[in-house]
Amino acid sequence: MDSSSQQIACSHDFFDRLPDEIVRLIFNQLRDAKSLCSSMSVCKRFRDIAPQVDDIFLPIPRKKSVVRESDHEIRRYSLKDLVIRALAKPFHIITQAMKSKSKGEEKDLDFYSHSIPNEILKSFGEIRALHLRLPCHENQKQSSKRSKKSTTFLKWKAEFGRELESCVILGAKSWKEKAAEDLGEESSRVMGEDELKLRIVWTISCLIAASARHYLIEETVKGLKTIENVVVSDESGQGRVCMRKEQIVEMRESKDEHRSRVPALRMKMWYLERLELTGSGKVMEGATLVVIRPAAAEVSGSDGDMVAEAFGDGNHEVGEAATKLMVAKKCYVLEMNSF
Repeated sequence: MDSSSQQIACSHDFFDRLPDEIVRLIFNQLRDAKSLCSSMSVCKRFRDIAPQVDDIFLPIPRKKSVVRESDHEIRRYSLKDLVIRALAKPFHIITQAMKSKSKGEEKDLDFYSHSIPNEILKSFGEIRALHLRLPCHENQKQSSKRSKKSTTFLKWKAEFGRELESCVILGAKSWKEKAAEDLGEESSRVMGEDELKLRIVWTISCLIAASARHYLIEETVKGLKTIENVVVSDESGQGRVCMRKEQIVEMRESKDEHRSRVPALRMKMWYLERLELTGSGKVMEGATLVVIRPAAAEVSGSDGDMVAEAFGDGNHEVGEAATKLMVAKKCYVLEMNSF
């Protein structure tokens, strides 16, 4: 290529030759709200096309907070201390956790649900799918620094319409690599009273987190007229709140409430004292699977379908654990009042 041809090539922006539809598809694959907003300042054409994106991923930045003396008091407790206290006085711990969490979340929810998503998303007028990722709470951030010592495992998925429709929880007291000298076998002993109390604490904690996230997105979702799918996750990847089109419509038609209501629930709980995952070579101690539905609702779909949808997203370790737990001999049925 001679110098004159090089000059001609450099003088033309071949990206400008792409049709608007192709550029929109490229932006749709980008998804990240921050990057899309930045692209709007590149040129007038991008400013016109980027707002047409219909699939948005919005990670919420962590809110800066002032550390109080009471926070230092909380951090003095190790995970072992908290578990022991939860076992000794489970309902006292739950009550205190709900009170302290609600005070902190009241401020956080106001910040997250109003200041951040609404301000950013108002630039996009055709959103059909929205994924919000929340930052870890300060307590979660501190516990992540101790992750090498603490191997407690907990994952969950909840679906909401006007109120909770379903929730699936997978947990274990420990999740670790199987040692070479470890010759233990899978055990399905009857769950002890202390073990049951601990799993009730896990369940209530997950339900509170799910309800708070549903309340968080209510105003944002009602303001997005074209939205059909919503996912609210967190930095740690622990839990997800999901809403489909019909569930979003149901939420829009409901009357405004102070918080998202959790109805009376019926729970099925599968438990194995020890569970080996042959695919990954890991061992779960106190492995537990919980499937939760509203007590008054008609059963639609099998428990297996709910579990597969919740944990069949490519994580083979989690999928294997959930599948093995569902065929465990021991299955406990519990009921919980609304709150």
